[in-house]
Amino acid sequence: MRPSALRRPLTVLAAAALLMGPLLTAPAALAEGSKDDKIAERASVDQQLEDLRIELSDVDDDLAQTYLDLAETELLIPQAQQDLDDAQAELEAARQEDQQTGDRLEAAQEEEHELSGEVDTGQQEVDSSDDELKQVAIEAYKGGGLPSPASVYLDSATPQDAVDRSMNYRLTLASQGSRLDSLRTDQALTENSADRLTAVREEIDDLKQQSEDAVQRTEDAEQKASDAKSSLDDLYAQQTQQRDDLEAKKKKYQDQEGDLEDRGGTLDDEIAELARQEKEREQAAAASTPAPSGGDTGGSSSAKGGWIRPVESRMNSNFGWRYHPIYHTRKLHAGVDFPVACGTPVKAAHDGRVLATTSNHSAGNKLILSHGISGGKVITTSYHHLQSFAVSTGQSVKAGQTVAYVGTTGSSTGCHLHFEVHEDGNAVDPAGYV
Repeated sequence: MRPSALRRPLTVLAAAALLMGPLLTAPAALAEGSKDDKIAERASVDQQLEDLRIELSDVDDDLAQTYLDLAETELLIPQAQQDLDDAQAELEAARQEDQQTGDRLEAAQEEEHELSGEVDTGQQEVDSSDDELKQVAIEAYKGGGLPSPASVYLDSATPQDAVDRSMNYRLTLASQGSRLDSLRTDQALTENSADRLTAVREEIDDLKQQSEDAVQRTEDAEQKASDAKSSLDDLYAQQTQQRDDLEAKKKKYQDQEGDLEDRGGTLDDEIAELARQEKEREQAAAASTPAPSGGDTGGSSSAKGGWIRPVESRMNSNFGWRYHPIYHTRKLHAGVDFPVACGTPVKAAHDGRVLATTSNHSAGNKLILSHGISGGKVITTSYHHLQSFAVSTGQSVKAGQTVAYVGTTGSSTGCHLHFEVHEDGNAVDPAGYV
């Protein structure tokens, strides 16, 4: 699963060969001493890996949380935008209502002014007519009232005088009746205008209240729109800051992970080189010793068949390049996965020796087995995300022997076994072996 494991520098192998070359002819004690030095170095590196794994775990947690926060912000932004749109719509509606109320208030005030003038004029006319009638009544009272028709004729000196006085009497009565009718009409009109004026004034009071309410709603809508816009701006700023933090944390995570994997890869190369040199010494020693008559000449099983699957399960997530869901880049999946339950025994895929039992942020608990030389290449296998180990460093194992138990440690989303095969430190497709 580690891309850097596929980029083993040739200089490292060359340096290891120069370092180990003298051991091919050195005494066994010297060879063992060098091996002990490497084991001690491995232990030191394992401790550094563990320290880095803790730090990387924290960074990974922060990275995951930042993604969640960013996703949450992105989900909230559409609602904030909708709130802003709604507030702006309410603001526009309040402004239109305020304008309409203002127009109605202006018209009502104009009508009030006209009616007020009509009422004043009508009241003046009524008062004037009333004064005239009062004056006529006073004059009639002073003069003994209007003459009767009989007295008009009896008091007349001549018939013509009687006719004239009778005509004047009729005209006077008609004039008084007309004035009285006019007064009644003026009074009715004035009363109607006064009633209308009262109604208009009540309407004006109501419109003023409506206008005040509309203004208040406008101010509330403006404040709501402002708050919604501020919230939206805050969300955008938060999203930008989260994205910046995410990119910084992701780069830090990738850099630290790369350093960790490079160091682990270098260590794997050195261990593999030690195993190869040790195997060459064994072969050289065996070649210098005559084989016993009828003895076993079968040689190392690591150079022959006998490979088995480490667990009884179908292969899943095959070897090859694939899209990384966190980094959004293509990365090599340097092995195959077997979907099995946690606690399932893991078998050695072939006879060999335990090179290391270690742990890191990516692979979790990891077991490395050396299977000697096959086709001129040092063959190793590694087993990742283990729950626990059943063997220890330096122990010899047989194909099918339980060496560990399936888990979900490291960068794992569920119980499974990740299995890799390496030839001279380079990852190859395990399907060619198991």
